[in-house]
Amino acid sequence: MPKLKRKEFKYYARLELLEALRERFLKHMKHDPHCQDRDERNYSVRSIYVDTPRFLFYYEKLDGLKIRKKLRIRTYNTFSDDSIAFFEIKRKFKNTIVKERAKVPLEEAPNLMNGANLHLINEKTNFQERAALNKFIYLTKKLHLEAKTLVTYEREALLGIDDQTVRVTFDLNVRSFPNPDLDEIFREQDMRTFTDKHFILEIKFFDLMPFWVRQIVRDFSLRKQSISKYCNGIEVWTDQFSEQGYPE
Repeated sequence: MPKLKRKEFKYYARLELLEALRERFLKHMKHDPHCQDRDERNYSVRSIYVDTPRFLFYYEKLDGLKIRKKLRIRTYNTFSDDSIAFFEIKRKFKNTIVKERAKVPLEEAPNLMNGANLHLINEKTNFQERAALNKFIYLTKKLHLEAKTLVTYEREALLGIDDQTVRVTFDLNVRSFPNPDLDEIFREQDMRTFTDKHFILEIKFFDLMPFWVRQIVRDFSLRKQSISKYCNGIEVWTDQFSEQGYPE
């Protein structure tokens, strides 16, 4: 998959605004294919974020670095024998997001994190995915990256009708679990939710935000915020897990 460069704005919105926001956006958008065939019109996103032993990526975000990155392993919905994992590197340059990802069989994820079987996966992937995967594994070894938190949520995704590069997502019931093993990516027990009475609205686009999107943002008095599901997923557990190496 090629590198994706786009802008990404995030907002907290109250749950009672969800229906009205959806109605407004659907005047210009439609549900993306991953939602259209599902009764709930959403899908589950499951990500294990990795970081250095001293939480380098976490503190880069807290310190507000304009150029920073995060690495995660992501899958979707529920487990099946053919489940896929995406090894993702997401870099931020001010307001611009660059994402690289490689698709591999989920069962291979633990081996890859340990540096095993990489040559076998490389034989089955295209150049761009191979480059992303090799970079991910290189950084894992160089920085001694380890799984820090599992973040899971339900996502309703919309695509622009006239311009499908415009994407809007509603992320609900965002929850986390600390220090997961890679085989716990489908875990649901003992999770802590950190969105409470809100959901996370993300607006993604290239170049300029369309006028009609800006109008919706103004009409609902939404305020752009710096929101990190990874950092929130860490912080919701610090009261209990600081003695295990979580930031205080």
